Amino acid sequence: MVKGVRNRVRDLRGARGWSQTALADAVALSRQSVHAIETGRAVPAVDVALRLARAFGCAVEDVFGGSDSSVSADPAGVVLMGCAPALGLLAERLNARPGPGRFLWLTRSSTVALRALKRNQAQLAGVHLVDAKTGQANLPDVQRLAAKRSLIIVTLARWEAGLVVAPGNPKRIKAVSAFAERSLRLASRERGSGARRLLEQELTKARLSLEFATRACVHAAGHAEVAEAVALGVADVGIATRDAAQSRGLGFVPLAEERYDVVVASEDLRVPSIVRLFESMTAAPFRRELSALGYDVSQCGRRVAQVRAA
Repeated sequence: MVKGVRNRVRDLRGARGWSQTALADAVALSRQSVHAIETGRAVPAVDVALRLARAFGCAVEDVFGGSDSSVSADPAGVVLMGCAPALGLLAERLNARPGPGRFLWLTRSSTVALRALKRNQAQLAGVHLVDAKTGQANLPDVQRLAAKRSLIIVTLARWEAGLVVAPGNPKRIKAVSAFAERSLRLASRERGSGARRLLEQELTKARLSLEFATRACVHAAGHAEVAEAVALGVADVGIATRDAAQSRGLGFVPLAEERYDVVVASEDLRVPSIVRLFESMTAAPFRRELSALGYDVSQCGRRVAQVRAA
C-alpha cells in the first residue's frame, strides 16, 4: 500500500509498550506478518493498514507517512463515479472535514464508471453488475471493461434492488411479469446500469420481450431519479434500491440482493486522499449511517479481488 515509505509501526508499538504478539492479536495478523511490516519486507493491504491505524488510535498517514518519491501524487480532486447515493454521502462527509483531497460524486451507471476509471477520468468507480452467464458479481465486468490497469475491488455494502411503486402499491405490482398484463408506465435506467441489467434478467425469467425495457415513458439517470418519477406520478414503476424508495415514501417490491463494490487503481492506494477515503468509508460512524438507510455493511471494506493489468 505504501511501498517505499518508512512506516512507524515499530515506533508506535514500542511507545505503547506492546509486543509484536500483542499487536498481532489486536489487528488479527500473525506475529510474523507484523514483523515483516515493521522491517519493510511486507507492504500491508489497505484493510490491514486501516486496522493498524485504528489499533494505534491515529490516521493511516500518521502510521505510513513520509516524503518518499515513490508515493503517488495526490490529485487536486477525487472523482467518485457510480449510482449509489452512499458515494455522495461519503463525498459530503469527507469534504466537511479537514484532510487531503476534495471529493466529487458523479451519478453514472456502473459501466460508464468503469470506462471512466480505465481512461483516468475517475479515481473510484462504483459497480453492481451481475454477470448473466456466471452469476458472479462485478468481477467479470471489471475485467472486461477496465483491466487496462491493475485494480483493487473492495465491497462498500449490500443492498436490495427491486420495483419502486406508488405508496400502498395501488396497481398491485408484484413482479416484472405484471408488465405484460397491463399498461404500466415504466421509469427505466440506461443501458450499462445494474438496474437495467436486472430488469432485462427479470424480463427473460418472465419470458417477456426485452423490448419492454425500451418502451419506458421516463429514462432515469440514477436510482433517485427513478424514485422521483414514481413519486411525481409520471411513472408507475421502476427498478431502483430500497433506500431510494424509502427516501420518497414509496412502496418497494424486492427482486434481488446485490453487492455494491468500489474499484480503484492499485497504485492509488498510496495516495493520501484515497487512503483517507477508505478510512472514512470503513469507520463506524459512516457504517452506522449506511445501516440506517437499509444497507448491509457487514462486509464493508472487504477486499474482493485484485485484477491485474491486461
